[in-house]
Amino acid sequence: MTSSLPQETLLAVIAVQQEIAEADPALDQVMNVVAAAAARLTVADAAVVELHDGDDMVYRAGFGAAAGHVGLRLAGATSLSGLCVRLDQTLYCDDSETDNRVDREACRRVGARSMLVTPLHYRGTALGALKVYSSRVRAFDDEAAGVLRLLVGIISASMHRAREHEGIARRALHDVLTGLANREHLAAAIDAKIARRKPFALVFLDVNDFKEINDRRGHAAGDAVLQAIACRVAASVRDGDVAARFGGDEFVVLLEGIGSRAEAVGTSQRLVERIGDPIDGGDGPIHVTVSAGVALFPDDAASAESLLRLADSRMYSVKQERKGA
Repeated sequence: MTSSLPQETLLAVIAVQQEIAEADPALDQVMNVVAAAAARLTVADAAVVELHDGDDMVYRAGFGAAAGHVGLRLAGATSLSGLCVRLDQTLYCDDSETDNRVDREACRRVGARSMLVTPLHYRGTALGALKVYSSRVRAFDDEAAGVLRLLVGIISASMHRAREHEGIARRALHDVLTGLANREHLAAAIDAKIARRKPFALVFLDVNDFKEINDRRGHAAGDAVLQAIACRVAASVRDGDVAARFGGDEFVVLLEGIGSRAEAVGTSQRLVERIGDPIDGGDGPIHVTVSAGVALFPDDAASAESLLRLADSRMYSVKQERKGA
């Protein structure tokens, strides 16, 4: 029970609450402050705030050993934090090497031998979790759980102060203009697929002569073109795929479970054809073409950076061939 916590611990939590109330920082900063306090007050190696996104739990803030893993995605169905959200209960893991409720490979990757995770609520629903972990077994007790329960209340209060509460996680992981996944979301999704050692393909798409559209029709028309392309890309992918706006007029699609180059190229060609349909520009149709490049995991490269660089390079080669035609 939180009432049985030592006075110095309660005072430390109150100090965190006052710091946040006086500064009224953004939600991301609140989560960072709370993660730091959680690690410090439970003597943990790391603390992380995870938010539910689709079927995954996403590291949104981290402190200590977790700081370098922000953006990491865990399958909700096979992780302790996902189970915490589903059951809406505080859960302990004394040893991740023997606990079948955890994603053991992910635990090894981040150095989590024992864990404590408690649900994060908004409007009575668990939408995330605050987790601490340690490289030691059986590192956490009921007193640590009481600390986490107090700290998640601080995050929940910040969510209540934010506008459009239901869109918090989405806005953090999606592009504002198009609604597609943003670059951070894409990178985390690629890393998660690589960690699971399952084949996939990346299709890198770039709009040809996009600057001319902006110059002739104006930036509002250019934005409308990007939104229309995003809708067509999103409508063409399957569950489990990820469609992202990589930046500017560039898009990337992660195609799950595609292991052959012929299948990946065929899918990219269908995307190119779908995007090439005229777009209503208000004062007349806008004709758009895109160039595409494909890279496969694990055949072509073993890291997100290398796969993206290779797909981009192949896309650029296609674009140059088009200009020379």
